[in-house]
Amino acid sequence: MHIKIKHILLLILLFLVAVLFIYFNNIFSQRYYPSNNALVIYPNNIAQQGIKSGKNNTFGNGYINKNFKFNAHSSIVSTPTVINGITYFGANNDYVYAISDLTGKLIWKYKTDNQVMTQPIIDKRILYVGSGNNFFQKGNIIRGTRKSTIYALSSSTGKLIWKYNTKGENMPSFAYKKNTIYVANGNSMFYAINAKNGHINWEKNFNGVDSMSSLNLSGNLIYFGSGNIDTTQYINAINIKTHKLQWASPLPLSFGGITDNSPSSNSKYVVIEGLDLSSTINEFNQVVYVINKKTGQIKWTHKLGFGIRPMNMETDNSVIVGNNLYIGNTVGNGRFYSFNINTGKINWYIKLYGDQKGAAVIQNGILYLGDSYSNFYAIKASSGTVLGIYKFISNQKMNAFTASNPTLMDNEIYIGNLNGYLYAFPVSFIYKSNFQLYKYYAWNLLANIFRNRIDLHSI
Repeated sequence: MHIKIKHILLLILLFLVAVLFIYFNNIFSQRYYPSNNALVIYPNNIAQQGIKSGKNNTFGNGYINKNFKFNAHSSIVSTPTVINGITYFGANNDYVYAISDLTGKLIWKYKTDNQVMTQPIIDKRILYVGSGNNFFQKGNIIRGTRKSTIYALSSSTGKLIWKYNTKGENMPSFAYKKNTIYVANGNSMFYAINAKNGHINWEKNFNGVDSMSSLNLSGNLIYFGSGNIDTTQYINAINIKTHKLQWASPLPLSFGGITDNSPSSNSKYVVIEGLDLSSTINEFNQVVYVINKKTGQIKWTHKLGFGIRPMNMETDNSVIVGNNLYIGNTVGNGRFYSFNINTGKINWYIKLYGDQKGAAVIQNGILYLGDSYSNFYAIKASSGTVLGIYKFISNQKMNAFTASNPTLMDNEIYIGNLNGYLYAFPVSFIYKSNFQLYKYYAWNLLANIFRNRIDLHSI
């Protein structure tokens, strides 16, 4: 009888091993490995943050296949821009950097007068960035201390072409159209600037300040968030053809976070996120708003989750591809969602190790994103199946991925982190450690068993 029990247990064990083998083999078969023979094609201009209208910062389907990291020795929240074999980004040590896309070696750097958090905008070999910080000036509601400036630099040499000083910070990424740079900033001003000489073509006031809500250019309308701390928050639509405020919609559920959120959009809707107030001190719900682009009316909202108010960058950046909205939650539960943008129905959600603040990028049906616990994920966009995870650690320190959105250029990912590194690696690099994937599914199983009531980040 004793032998029979042992045999039964052995059979059960073998069955479980077989099931796990089939399960993970199915996951591995869904991974995307680009061809070495694919042609690399670089863009020659980037007109706004995110190459595609849904803020899906992707270009090309070649295969660069390089792996390097560049140490800027300062936090990087600027989203990298890759053009003609050069990667451009800013850092919190007041520098703009240009490094080789193939070697990671420094080509040039330019010292500005303040932190650089904008994604570089480039056209006709001219690079446009802004400087500023997130402190409020004493005695008023202007955001940004020290000097704050808008710069035009030579993209090949880093030489200054012109600059324009503003009263408030210029942290949100700009938009560019027909030789005009558009800027919304920390002194409640929207500027239309001549890209050739830096002269102001026209300007307009808006409610509150824009902290990190980068501009979304769609047709003749530019969308961005604004507001002041713990007061009514707005999403604005400015018509760059008429120079008028098309609409400014108050977001009644939010009293923070909107000014940190960069809107995404498709042909019908613009999406932005904020934080609500609650009866519990320093705890909030993160709210996503899907808004009619033409009228400013709210189509639907969803509360993503409840938790402690994040430091600095309070909300993540979403991305829209087709009819699907992909969005994370920053207030503590580590969930990442896929919504049907037309109906508000949840397609799927998964739990990540840490919070996700920068937008995901998607190509060939796979989402790529980082979290605040140094993990970078490859996720099947249609199902939420995690296909690979890689954990980035340098000098025994975790490398938190936060406000810097990844850029996906010819199957190469570029992203900055809070420890000051700009990473470049092929998408296949995320599949390097199968152990990390096994560990994730074990952690996820325990998290579900305990209904997310215990902290399993250390596993």
